[in-house]
Amino acid sequence: MLAGRARAGRIAAATAGRVRAAARRLGYRPNLLARSLRTRRTRTLGLVVTDLANPFFATIAGAVEAAASAAGYTLIIAASGEDPGRELKYLRELQTRPTDGLMVAPTAGGEVRAELKKLAASGFPLVTIDRRVRGLECDRVVCDGRRAAGELVRWLAGLGCRRLALAGGPAGVWTAEERLAGFREGLRRSGLAFARGLFRAGAFAAGHGRAATAGFLRSERPPDGIVAANNRILAGVLEVLAEAGPAARHIAVAGFDGVPYAAFLSRPAAVAEQPEEEIGRAAARLLIERVEGRPGPPREALLPVTIRTFSPGPAESPGKIRGGA
Repeated sequence: MLAGRARAGRIAAATAGRVRAAARRLGYRPNLLARSLRTRRTRTLGLVVTDLANPFFATIAGAVEAAASAAGYTLIIAASGEDPGRELKYLRELQTRPTDGLMVAPTAGGEVRAELKKLAASGFPLVTIDRRVRGLECDRVVCDGRRAAGELVRWLAGLGCRRLALAGGPAGVWTAEERLAGFREGLRRSGLAFARGLFRAGAFAAGHGRAATAGFLRSERPPDGIVAANNRILAGVLEVLAEAGPAARHIAVAGFDGVPYAAFLSRPAAVAEQPEEEIGRAAARLLIERVEGRPGPPREALLPVTIRTFSPGPAESPGKIRGGA
């Protein structure tokens, strides 16, 4: 009756009204656990991202929460910190809460991949965000980072840069591997060589950007352009270049994700901006459709990346990139 099914149960409207009024007066709240035992659904979704301090994932989480709330679902959010053990713990814990489905930005851990494959094979609603996992059959939302990385390289080459460095992401993480592949592809198309001494893989963190850039500047032939695999790494790159002063002022930079200060840099810069809010909305939509019974093979939402370029002056030039990775 309190669930709004009085008519279906052939309960008089006047009786239903008196019951609802009494429930409001007494402060009644439905027992969601008891309801879930009957419906086999909790109307709760789980989201596991890597770093909520990163504006990229924070914006995605906000968009997921808004979409879930609008559809009548509650969201539980966890952050793995790119730690496979921590992510595995959250994946298992969120299944026992329980949740109706999960959205995950997977780490590179083998146990994490095995757990996700087990979940998908059992028919549990699952969506991966920002990353593909080889052999995992589930819905996913990704952007074309490979093509975007190639475009960043070609933009730097168009400025006249001839020795390009990449401060890349963690080995084994799909996003980082795609951006490395795009970087190498962009070099090849621009007629430039890939210098192993000008590539360093590491965490999606400012500390890695600082260490990588310091190493690049110490090399026998330093770079004249640096690509960073995400916004955190780019922040570290820029710190070291600023400390280097006039000797590094000619070095152009490029990176991924929202970089609100890019227009104020004293050097040419390009940023591949992913549509964070759209990623969150798409992930929530795909998951809710599965939770509510949509059948069919795994689906992929491949979203466009916007390339924005900045000169030391006010000029700005945006463009969009679409297509398969």
